[in-house]
Amino acid sequence: MLRARWWVIGGLSVVTASVVLLDTTGVIFNGADEPAPAPPVALPTLPDAAAALPAAVLPVPLPPDRRVIREVEQALRADVLGSSVRAAVAPLGAPDEAWIDIGGDTLATPASTLKLWTATAVLDAAPVDQRLSTTSLWDASSGSVILVGGGDATLQTDPAKRSNAASLTALAKATARQLRANDRPARVRLRYDSTYFTGPTVSPGWEPAYVSSGVIGPVTALMVDQGRIDPASDARWLQPDAGAAFRFGQLLEDAGVTVKDRPKPVAADAEFDDADVVAEVWSPPMGDLVEQMLRDSDNQLAESLGRLAAVGAEQRPTFSGAAEAIRIAAAARGVDLRNAEIYDASGLSRDDELTPHSLVETLHAASVEPQLASILSGLPVAGFDGTLADRFVIGAAADAAGLIRAKTGTLTGISAEAGVVSTCSGGLVAYAFVADEVEDTEAARSALDDAAALLASCPQRR
Repeated sequence: MLRARWWVIGGLSVVTASVVLLDTTGVIFNGADEPAPAPPVALPTLPDAAAALPAAVLPVPLPPDRRVIREVEQALRADVLGSSVRAAVAPLGAPDEAWIDIGGDTLATPASTLKLWTATAVLDAAPVDQRLSTTSLWDASSGSVILVGGGDATLQTDPAKRSNAASLTALAKATARQLRANDRPARVRLRYDSTYFTGPTVSPGWEPAYVSSGVIGPVTALMVDQGRIDPASDARWLQPDAGAAFRFGQLLEDAGVTVKDRPKPVAADAEFDDADVVAEVWSPPMGDLVEQMLRDSDNQLAESLGRLAAVGAEQRPTFSGAAEAIRIAAAARGVDLRNAEIYDASGLSRDDELTPHSLVETLHAASVEPQLASILSGLPVAGFDGTLADRFVIGAAADAAGLIRAKTGTLTGISAEAGVVSTCSGGLVAYAFVADEVEDTEAARSALDDAAALLASCPQRR
């Protein structure tokens, strides 16, 4: 909002200067008389808005409220949070000026709050307006249509009307039209290419039940409906790329193209220099994908974005490549994650470990680097949307509804929360809480919400 105001003010300044200048030279207000020749006027040199912007939006130093700090520290000692609680709280604009440091530089299991660093890494790798493609090719030598995945984990069979997700149905229809328009055969073979991602498709750090229960599917560069066998169910293909090709074949048949045999994968080293692009559909922009990942804590999308971050960081598009891309993004901001344990991009691994202070650092980076703005705008709003839609709605925490944006993290026995709070004085504070040895996960989540809500409270007004 401050950024928008600065540009508006800059624009109004230019308009005002122009009106004054035109009035001085007799263009607007001198009436019908012939004006005298205007003397030379030196136009003022206005400051460049882009150069002035950082200074305009940097938050002012924020003094700590000692009473609030005491109350938050007491809330973090709640029995339901267990014996392993780590916390870091600091002004958003000054992450090293700690208000609260309870093992803030000690490694802890972040769960899905790790996605903050995944978002940072992928936004380092790709412009916010970049889109991911899913493409169909025609290979005349084999008489095959080749379905090529570009890493879009949001591709859907039939997106809702208001959705900007890419449509596999639309791709199939466009492919059929172009085949007919170019006198291609009405009977084709179907092959699929998901070689953009490499390595294992399932992390050894995940609980085996995650895939079988539908928490997440295997990570492949080609998938539709996030690998679900039926878009309305949780069951997922064990080979999402093969599942996407199977559905694409059905859609081609519906569009009047006969598909011979079962779809087959292309070899990893296959080249199609002579193949023609037939049709293409595009994902939402990268900024939107990051917002969706954070708002909904979308594990499947997080893993795909982690691999895209790896490609941008010149790493292999694997689990380990994504972890290295995260470390590279942190190092670029002076944050050392070399001792952190990172086994995936979603935070589903119980072996992941990083410090709460590093989460505060990534929130700070998002507040001062325009390229990372999608991180803050993608954080769920307390009591209103995403993973916080049904939190901060009862009890004392309800007073902070709308005043907190935060990324949640929940695994069995682990509860974490990292976000930004609007304080009583109107300042912004970043916080990260991790409790990774809890017995009642739901109770622990409520306790962390209560502690975060205290950061927005006004003790003197109670």
